[in-house]
Amino acid sequence: MKKLITAVAILICGFTNAQIKEGSISYIMNIEGLPPEQAAMMGDMETKVYFKENKSLTEMNSMMMNSKALSDDSGNLFLMDQMGNKSFIRTSKAELDKNAEVNKDKEPKIEYTSETKTIAGYECKKANVTIMTQKNEEFKTEVWYTEKITYIRQGGGRKGGEMFKGLKGLPMEYMIPQGPMKIKMTAKEVSLEAVPDSKFVLTTEGYTEMKMEDLKKQQGGTK
Repeated sequence: MKKLITAVAILICGFTNAQIKEGSISYIMNIEGLPPEQAAMMGDMETKVYFKENKSLTEMNSMMMNSKALSDDSGNLFLMDQMGNKSFIRTSKAELDKNAEVNKDKEPKIEYTSETKTIAGYECKKANVTIMTQKNEEFKTEVWYTEKITYIRQGGGRKGGEMFKGLKGLPMEYMIPQGPMKIKMTAKEVSLEAVPDSKFVLTTEGYTEMKMEDLKKQQGGTK
């Protein structure tokens, strides 16, 4: 269970800014392949992304973990509370740029299709994406995206680089394998209401700093 929580944390560490200048997007997160008792412990999980020009904040809440991931011009800040065990990870823009350069050979391969469907009121197109892990292993996933909201960065904390770098729009539905399980994200609502600047101000008071490498070790290795 701890490895699963860590995998979810790594997945959402960093998210998006948008072509639509301001608003929020709510996602439902489903984990397929969990034993019934673990599924009950995790409960329903919802992720909400607030965005405003060059800033984004991703919040995820469940029975087992609450987290916030802030992305702006200075880099990423990730806060995680696992049943009272509070920690944070800070990644500077310089570190993100360095990781991107080191892992440029691991950028995803994207194959666009003509298939479409509507998600949360937005027409979405399907892309088949091949992602290379740190262990030089490939996995393939389908991504439904909307061009109405421009993709900038997702998975900023992922050592292998941006998960869907180069995608022509914002991912609205996708599935990521995690061992015998699959984590599925599906957008359920897009709001264009104004977001106050205070939403993007986080404090690390009461949290212990850790490194992304330490978080990955909890998962049993890097991806």
